[in-house]
Amino acid sequence: MDESRKKKEELVERIVKEKGEEAFPKLLKLLEDDDPEVKEIVSEVFYRLGDKAREFLFEEIRKRREKGFEKNNITNLYIIDILGDLGENRMKKILYELMEKYDSEEALLVIYEALAKIGEGEVFLPELEYLMFEDSYRKEICEQVAMVLAHIPNERSLKILLKALKSEEFSEEQKEFFRRAIEMILFKNPSLHKFLGEEDRKELGL
Repeated sequence: MDESRKKKEELVERIVKEKGEEAFPKLLKLLEDDDPEVKEIVSEVFYRLGDKAREFLFEEIRKRREKGFEKNNITNLYIIDILGDLGENRMKKILYELMEKYDSEEALLVIYEALAKIGEGEVFLPELEYLMFEDSYRKEICEQVAMVLAHIPNERSLKILLKALKSEEFSEEQKEFFRRAIEMILFKNPSLHKFLGEEDRKELGL
């Protein structure tokens, strides 16, 4: 870990240690920081804080909805991403409303992933398959698509990722990402091993 990140982590940890739950609004403010590393650290801390953080963040996203969501607001995406990791099912309707507020595919994929984490991903499989193979920005977004698929442990997700793994269009680095996504799917749903051919198993080192 580099020195800069270590200092940022120490700062965030100190805020939490000194303030406890009273640190939540301060942490929320840090999610608006321009430094993506700070946002990542704060996201990890919120995740570790579990149920209390989930209640605070759900209340926050609910308040933002009542005021009217700002268009293309990045902080909202961080909040729903953490809530997805924490399994917050109450935000399903909010996520569908949020979709209308973003222009970029990257932002929509964050929302798809949050929905997939709470068991609502299957409906987006046709869209995810299109984004992986047909979209003009597929090489830029393929890793993000793979991570959404990793949270939808079914046959179609697996087959999309296996097809991507065989494609000559993607780099070896990107394919490593696809392998990790496949491993996640197989871990969540071991019965899917039956859809792997001998070549697939060799490719995955199984």
